[in-house]
Amino acid sequence: MLTLTFIRTHFQGPISDWLLTALLIFLMPALAFAAEEEGGLYIQSANSESTLWTEAPQFSTDASMVINGLINRVTVRQLFSNPTEDWVNARYLFPLPQNAAVDRLRIRVGERVIEGEIQEKQKAREIFNQAAATGKKASLIEQHRSNLFSTQMANIAPNETIIVEIEYQETLHYEDGEFSLRFPTTFTQRYIPGLPLSSVSESHAHNLDETRREQASETIKPASSALADLQNGWAVATAQVTDANEISSEYRDPLIDDAIAFNLDIDLNMGLPVGLIESQTGNINVVEVTAGRYSVTLSEMAIADRDFELSWRPLAGAEPVAAMFVQHGDNENYGLLMAMPPQSKTSNPIPQNITLVLDTSGSMYGDAMDQAKESVIYALSRLDSDDYFNLIVFNDKAKRLSANALPANNDNIQNVIRGVKRLEADGGTEMVDAVTLAYDSAALDGYLNQIVFITDGAIGNEEELYRLIDQGRGDRRLFTVGIGSAPNSAFMQRAAVSGKGTFTHVSSLNEVNAVMKPLFDKLSSPIMKDIEVKWQNGKPVDAWPSPISDLYQSQPLTLAFVIPEDAETLTLSGQLNDDEWTYEISLADINAEKANGIDVLWARNQIESITLNQALNNEVKKSRITQLGLDHHIVTKHTSLVAVDKTPSRPMSETATPHQIAPHQPKNVQPLLQSGLGSTGLVILGFCMVFMSLSACLMTGRRREFSFEKGRLL
Repeated sequence: MLTLTFIRTHFQGPISDWLLTALLIFLMPALAFAAEEEGGLYIQSANSESTLWTEAPQFSTDASMVINGLINRVTVRQLFSNPTEDWVNARYLFPLPQNAAVDRLRIRVGERVIEGEIQEKQKAREIFNQAAATGKKASLIEQHRSNLFSTQMANIAPNETIIVEIEYQETLHYEDGEFSLRFPTTFTQRYIPGLPLSSVSESHAHNLDETRREQASETIKPASSALADLQNGWAVATAQVTDANEISSEYRDPLIDDAIAFNLDIDLNMGLPVGLIESQTGNINVVEVTAGRYSVTLSEMAIADRDFELSWRPLAGAEPVAAMFVQHGDNENYGLLMAMPPQSKTSNPIPQNITLVLDTSGSMYGDAMDQAKESVIYALSRLDSDDYFNLIVFNDKAKRLSANALPANNDNIQNVIRGVKRLEADGGTEMVDAVTLAYDSAALDGYLNQIVFITDGAIGNEEELYRLIDQGRGDRRLFTVGIGSAPNSAFMQRAAVSGKGTFTHVSSLNEVNAVMKPLFDKLSSPIMKDIEVKWQNGKPVDAWPSPISDLYQSQPLTLAFVIPEDAETLTLSGQLNDDEWTYEISLADINAEKANGIDVLWARNQIESITLNQALNNEVKKSRITQLGLDHHIVTKHTSLVAVDKTPSRPMSETATPHQIAPHQPKNVQPLLQSGLGSTGLVILGFCMVFMSLSACLMTGRRREFSFEKGRLL
């Protein structure tokens, strides 16, 4: 069967701006070429002798949220429409919030509803492959990272629309008197470090460390199966990212593919008066239904190309000091607590030693790079004369401004600002080198030693970074700043937890000052550290994160935990301005609201705690996470949701064509160009384009390189 295929070639940087236009012009005649291999943006009818191309399966998504207090229950509906005359298997890779606990799956085919079941990951894959091979409709939900999931759908009939419903639960974010939530609709493509592997095999897996060996074993799939055919991303597996092909989906082509429509409605029930409800990333309608309850909808259907953010503040005087929710189960009772520990009334006199780490890799090209540079410039402008600082920039290599921290005098700061303005995005994202270099910088006695990491987080080797951050942290605190319309927030939130700092998101250039100011207020505010939470009998509360991260000014403590039968009082203790403090919360005095799903949130937090626990080996981690997933019916890295129709629908005489549904490129993000050549003639054209680009380089002169020398950015 003949299909149209684009081979992928990467161009990046300012020189390629004109080259991209020329390349597109030269490639237009290539639409007449064809290669004998499967794949492509369009599929041909399997039963047709003609050479006419038909549309690929279409996709849309919408989300419904029900917020009660601190808990957000979300239903995501994914509509798979097959306008072709073929039977189709489809796959969609998509993000969810980092703390989302996915616990329900349904397939809707007309009036029929098929419920999903939680299974151990490999068993779920076998069930899905068997159903796909025997013509049954089936869906599989898998977690690839804490915020990256995929939906696999088998045997969509010609001209059929199938609805896949996923439900998850999360806790809201509350800080500085403001509630907020973020719903991601697309993601920035991850950089895949390491040398490519020709294949992931058991023999090779023995040469990997424990974590990578486990990942490699889970990546091994039958040579020919519905799932193997669907998991064919652009990236090649490496020793550091053995599942690279599963997390590397191409972006949609706006000239060929229809847009993915995104819609959202929210039932916001806070139980207290709310002031301004707003979104910086979408136009919304807000209707007050009853006192303390609001309906929030999008003003118009959006395109799934950015994170949607919503924030709201209680009216003055209605800010919660402590709020608690309780779920009574058959075997256990669960609690969800948000408490505001004592706040300092004094300013912090301790000077700062800040290391700024700036990502200048290719994924930051465009608006993201401008936002990142402005963030660094703002940070430098906030330093006092008695502070010290250093700067590390990295892409495929990491470079440090100075071997030692520099005094934050005006000359040093202005010199670095001038250099930062000239930086350009280019190259890979070797984040390990940058973190290592940041931790190798000597800490200064008598100073707050802090690292501010500014990046889009577009990497695939997250686990390696978590271990490095946890092992090298020492007395430093790591703060992460997410850049762009769809950063890898899960990585940066987790990294901040491991680094005992906080995560901040900058989504647009005009937000830099407004967003960075609260961050630097935290950096200079007293730290509430060494926090412990115990019951009245001295037993520690079974909650995550453990140990509890440091808290900063106006930052609450939020915990989901199991409530013992004899529970009466929670005691919070810690250090504030080097003084000991204790804060008691009587469960009887809190007007606890009844809620469902706290057990799911508790289990999700336990999984986070287990994942980041360096004292546990991978076998123990896998066993505990799998059991939590099975017990609480949630998707984890070792458990998946699978739904299968009992009756076959596809005739065995027909075959199903695999198709990946590509997500949107994030708004205002300009990643490297990916296109390709599918015949000998186009390969020759490729050499011509290389020759043209080399000629352009000679004509435009040698590209300016940036280097560090004696504390100056050249």
